[in-house]
Amino acid sequence: MDNKRRDFLKTVVGAAIFSPISGNGSTAKSDFGLADDPLPTWPLPDLKKIFPDPIKIQTVALLKAQNRLFLVVTAQDGTRGITVCNDRMPNLTSLLKGLVLPHFVGKDARDLPALVDNAYRLNSNYKYAGMPLWNCIGSVEIATWDLLGQLAKKPTYTLLGKPVRSDYPVYISDFWRGGEPTEVVVERLAQKLAATGATGVKIKVGGRMVNTADDDKRTRLFVPMVRKKLGDAATIYADANGSFSPEQGIATGKLLEDYGVVIFEEPCNFENEEGIRQVNQALKKVKLAGGEQDTSLYRFERLARTGVYDLLQPDLYYNGGILRALQVAEIARMHGKDIAPHTPKADPLIGPFWQFAALAPNLYGLQEFVDNPSEQEPTWYTPAIRVQQGKVEIPKTPGLGIRYDETLWKSAERIV
Repeated sequence: MDNKRRDFLKTVVGAAIFSPISGNGSTAKSDFGLADDPLPTWPLPDLKKIFPDPIKIQTVALLKAQNRLFLVVTAQDGTRGITVCNDRMPNLTSLLKGLVLPHFVGKDARDLPALVDNAYRLNSNYKYAGMPLWNCIGSVEIATWDLLGQLAKKPTYTLLGKPVRSDYPVYISDFWRGGEPTEVVVERLAQKLAATGATGVKIKVGGRMVNTADDDKRTRLFVPMVRKKLGDAATIYADANGSFSPEQGIATGKLLEDYGVVIFEEPCNFENEEGIRQVNQALKKVKLAGGEQDTSLYRFERLARTGVYDLLQPDLYYNGGILRALQVAEIARMHGKDIAPHTPKADPLIGPFWQFAALAPNLYGLQEFVDNPSEQEPTWYTPAIRVQQGKVEIPKTPGLGIRYDETLWKSAERIV
């Protein structure tokens, strides 16, 4: 391959991730992308002005404690940035160790956008592109943002822009797809709304990537029961997890519309863009949402531009971190769409979402919360993640907003 072609390919691939930071601290626009409509980028302050001295990443370690995995980025002065890893990481440790960590260890944390770019682009890592690679990169990116926030003694969102909100309203998510009597599940939802002050719920419809006759019968019984129990004022979202064919999705969507459901998530297999678009075109009231499986910024742009979804739902970890999620928000905004990231956690995994929620101007509606009132108050981190009067407050504490008990690291097992 000649040098000119190699340089061109580097430009093409790099533009798909981040536009470079210009010398004056503004985000330089890439001229690669759609012919007349390049992907927008999230404006990023010059981290080298915020932090005049280099911040060497001394180590990046995957540790196990509390039966969970933690990604810990440690600077040369001993300051740590930390994120809990999601439940995909145990199966991805070879990618993390072999492909991702070499692009961060020993580098300057102030170059974080370029480090993310390199972890995707260099050594042909892009050939592994998809959730497994981006989940590894995103976990390191998120922990590094926590490190930078700790060093600045400010919430991470203050390093990324001007906050537009200090809290957000939530819905209570339930994962029931059979096994308990329908009446029990509906009563549980009502009790959780009463306990939290939340005004909405998300229910499951279909069978999760399949829709048997029993699944369909359960859906058609469940939806009207939820509306009757919770009343007309309650907001209801529904998630199909790709259960339906386009024809089934249209039929189920019309049922949802009859009962005032606001969001219909992933009606068809997430790869079936044309099928989902058909469902969206056939429905007039409900909004279609999706994107938690997706990791391509160009695919997100296409999903918004071609009417596949009304709401984009990237997962902050699967999609490669906080900055890429903010870029998806800008892509959605470019096409007059909104964003509601995939965030079903009520534990430290919610930390990066707090930073995103503080900043994204087009954050839509109620945000996901999995409430389990029977769980004991955590002792290994603060604050406890709680809903009060239907809202979650975004912490003003440094980094991602989570503080960990220091004794965790004394007994932690190093995995990578």
